[in-house]
Amino acid sequence: MKNILPTMITFLGISSTMTAQVGIGLASPNTNAMLEVSSTNKGVLLPRVALTATNNPSPLSAHVAGMTVYNTATNSSVAANPVYPGEYYNDGTQWQRKSAWFEKTMISGGTIGGDALASIPLDVPASTTTGTITSITLTTLSFTLTRTSLVEFNSNISAVFTNTGIAPGATGAGITDNSVKLCNTYYSFTAAPASIPINTIFGLSSMSYINSFTTFITTGNFYLVPRSTLLLPAGNYTVTLNGSGASGTAFRITFGVSNRDTINIRATPVK
Repeated sequence: MKNILPTMITFLGISSTMTAQVGIGLASPNTNAMLEVSSTNKGVLLPRVALTATNNPSPLSAHVAGMTVYNTATNSSVAANPVYPGEYYNDGTQWQRKSAWFEKTMISGGTIGGDALASIPLDVPASTTTGTITSITLTTLSFTLTRTSLVEFNSNISAVFTNTGIAPGATGAGITDNSVKLCNTYYSFTAAPASIPINTIFGLSSMSYINSFTTFITTGNFYLVPRSTLLLPAGNYTVTLNGSGASGTAFRITFGVSNRDTINIRATPVK
């Protein structure tokens, strides 16, 4: 009995300690943390493993939500589920990579000052058929993604409405025909991997303009903001930024007449 009692006391003491907060490098860990590590010159080293694909738990036996590892392997043989060196966490169904700031790429824009678009006039003829639109390509950009990425398209494009025959970019001319005029800016891919639709509109920004003799307003600069965020696979891309117009009365719209036009495209790897 003398030997059993100290053993039971020791065991109960260990059990009590194991269910409390654990502190490494400090005596009193935060009460909201199960584990707190404190150091001024050392870090926490994650397990270093070689993952094979984001949809494959290997070298674990199963996907475990909340699991965090540092992957040392590169495997892009499975295009839809590649892995690259870096920190990954598991959401219970697959591995998700944590992107570093330096992996974000500005494909277009991202600088202070400058004007991304020169003045481009578009003469829109009168149309009696609903849905008839006249379009023009404002600029073309090509880029390559080496990984599956979240790509943000965000632009600011100026537009001026005038009568046809007015010099491109002229302001203050005004339109007083009392006819509604529609203006659009949008993106479309002219080249992309097989899974991405070609010549399909995305990021559409629209506005309508009307003027009359009773409510005369000089045209000035208007701004359209085509925006879209797409998850795109690795591959080569060519994208166009386009402008278009439609009306029952002929008019001219000049894109890019301001000196503050911007075309920003940013890619962030997600695999």
